[in-house]
Amino acid sequence: MLENLRLRRSTYLIFIAWGATAFFLASVIFKFQPLTVNVSINDGRLFQVLLRGILLLAAYVIVTILPTRIAIVIPSFFYFDLLGSYLWQFLMVALNGNWRGIAMELLFVISYIVLIYCTTMTAFQIIDLVQKNRSVYYFSKWFKSTKRVLAAHWLSLLVVVGVYVVLWSMFDLI
Repeated sequence: MLENLRLRRSTYLIFIAWGATAFFLASVIFKFQPLTVNVSINDGRLFQVLLRGILLLAAYVIVTILPTRIAIVIPSFFYFDLLGSYLWQFLMVALNGNWRGIAMELLFVISYIVLIYCTTMTAFQIIDLVQKNRSVYYFSKWFKSTKRVLAAHWLSLLVVVGVYVVLWSMFDLI
C-alpha cells in the first residue's frame, strides 16, 4: 500500500517523527486520564464534520497547484499532527477498558488514516497527470487533470469521507 506513494525513506522517517512528536505533545497538553465514549448519532455535528472532511480533501487538491510532489508535505504536517492527537485519544479510551468505546475509537483512527492515504494518493495522481500533460496553459492543464482524477476516484473518496463523518459524529468523549 505504501509503495504506491513512491516516497523516499527519509520522507517516511520525517512523517513518523512528526507523528510521534505530535503524539508526545498531545501527551503533554492533555490530561492523562481515561476517557469514556458515548456512542450516539449527533445530528448537529454531522454537517460540521462533513465540512471538515471536504476541507481535508480540498486542502490536498488545492496544494496540487504547485507542480511538485513535495508540496503534499504542506497539508500532511497538519493532518499527521491531528493523527498523533487521535492516537493519544485512542490510548486514553483504551485505558478505560470499555470494549465498545475502544472499537469505535479504533474504527475512527483507521478511517482517518485511510482518508489521509486516499487524499494523498489522489493529490499525487493529480500532480503526476499535470506533469505528463502537454498543454501550454498551466491552469487549464491542472483543472483538466484534477477533474479527470476526481472523476475516476469520486466514489472511493465519497465513501471514505462518509465513513469518517459518520464515525466522528457518532461518538462523544467524556
